[in-house]
Amino acid sequence: MNSKPLLGTVLVGVTCVSMSACSDGQAASSGSASGSAASATGPRSVQFVNPLPNYPQWRLVGDCMKKEAEKRGLKFTESGPTGSLNANVMIQQVQGAIANNKSAVVTFPASDGFAPLLKQAQAKGIVTATMFGSGDPTSGADVNIGPDWTHLGEIYAQGIAERPGQQNVGLVAVATTGVGKLWIDGFKAAAAKTSNVKIVGVVVTGDDPAKALPQANALLAAHPEINVIATHMGTPTPGIVAAITAKKLLGKVVLVGNGPNNGGDKALDSGAAYGMLVQGLCKAGQDAADGVADKLEGKAKGQVTTFDVDAKFAKKDDYKQLVAGGQYL
Repeated sequence: MNSKPLLGTVLVGVTCVSMSACSDGQAASSGSASGSAASATGPRSVQFVNPLPNYPQWRLVGDCMKKEAEKRGLKFTESGPTGSLNANVMIQQVQGAIANNKSAVVTFPASDGFAPLLKQAQAKGIVTATMFGSGDPTSGADVNIGPDWTHLGEIYAQGIAERPGQQNVGLVAVATTGVGKLWIDGFKAAAAKTSNVKIVGVVVTGDDPAKALPQANALLAAHPEINVIATHMGTPTPGIVAAITAKKLLGKVVLVGNGPNNGGDKALDSGAAYGMLVQGLCKAGQDAADGVADKLEGKAKGQVTTFDVDAKFAKKDDYKQLVAGGQYL
């Protein structure tokens, strides 16, 4: 989960937001599917278009957002792709929320196509919130929840620098633009201040788990000197570990990843991973609900309200303590 940046109008989920029947790429929404427009007398509504509803980190975000939204008197629904991240499906669902006059929509801006869409929502008076977006006024977000992606890159580089000896790092980013670029830039700047951390290669996956194994293999084939593979996303963990294992590089190459779920905890226990970024994702979901509720109630003025996500670098000896309370993943 991680780009600073990992990271829109609050949309209340509907079972199918397109004009036709649900496609295979869409997930059924939780909550009400009535799609009734919010009015001065009716309940305010928020839809969360979740990029990966079944992925543990995003599931925690959604569950905590729902509880807080209902506490604030918002009618909450959620939708998202059924499998891997699918920006086109998400865009269709945001469009559906706008057409159904939701009071607010929250989403992860998975492509450049989200900014104009969120601006369209703003033009209709819909409150928009982004999870792990850039927070830039041009993004179309009234609220943004996410870490400072540049600072996240710094956290990674500083954590890796604690390993003894030369650290030749291959980076796996969501993209070389947007939050991915911010993370890479932060890593580069921090690495330049160390005596032992050097970036030797960069690949991208678009946050698609299926691309992690081939991209990790490509990194290791092109740069045999790599002894660390670092990523700000949680989705590549299984693919990166599989690549390290298949090439018989356990003990020679380690993963520095994002989150103990999706096999991250097992990778730490086995030694396949050196460290993991953990983030306060429950509070991130709560902050999204509070941010849009405050905007809807006229309490939050200004262009973009931002909430920082707490992020920490954890190694095998301390990550269990951080995630035990159910707030960090």
